[in-house]
Amino acid sequence: MRRFFDLLIPIEVLSPQTLQTIRELNFSGVGASLGVRPLSTNLAGSLENLKKAKSAGEAEGLDVVSRIMIDEVLSEGALRALLRKFRKRVEVFSVHALDRRLTALACRDSRVDVITLLPGSRLFKGDLVYIYEYSKGVELLMAPVQVGSPLSRAKALAYYSRTVELLQRKGLAASLIFSSGAASSKALRDPRSMASLLSLMGLTYDAALDAVSVNVERLVAECRDRLSGVVPVRGVRIVERGGDGGR
Repeated sequence: MRRFFDLLIPIEVLSPQTLQTIRELNFSGVGASLGVRPLSTNLAGSLENLKKAKSAGEAEGLDVVSRIMIDEVLSEGALRALLRKFRKRVEVFSVHALDRRLTALACRDSRVDVITLLPGSRLFKGDLVYIYEYSKGVELLMAPVQVGSPLSRAKALAYYSRTVELLQRKGLAASLIFSSGAASSKALRDPRSMASLLSLMGLTYDAALDAVSVNVERLVAECRDRLSGVVPVRGVRIVERGGDGGR
């Protein structure tokens, strides 16, 4: 049975009522996401809100994934500083592809788990090599095709279709993650409706379902393994031997 995840919902949106709605929509997990602004203006409060969201989610039977998302343009030094400070404090660390310099750094730094593409973002050949090598997720958001003018939504759909075609051509379809990025509970949709929308962009319906379920679950599991030390670096797993004292 599939377990559905919406990996990007801002922490400000995740009230107990919203968490209940997410569960009623048949999601098993949600990414409680902290952006740059709350981190910079109220660090202690933001981290405390993550803990509260975890507890409230557990009460609803939801797997709440702690996440930091770099959703503003930063210098390379500032991004590296945030990675050093927070990478081991949250389960998923993502970067919005807002400019070329930031995108290139996020792709080649193994500590970044997810690259979030927005309409107009570009991935180059080297970026795709690093995404494959480090098993990163490539995330598209539903929000740009929900809000804005009809023209902007049409442009977002066209961009997403080109991105899906690129990922399939490069053998990276399993890296694709589709999240809501919902700014309010009213913008939430059930996972099968999200998959139906994504299937309009060139994926089979099953592959679109993967983008809201198994692709996300696999990435989250690997991130948690890295935090626990089971996977010290991507692609390397520590296996304990039993019964012979490790010899």
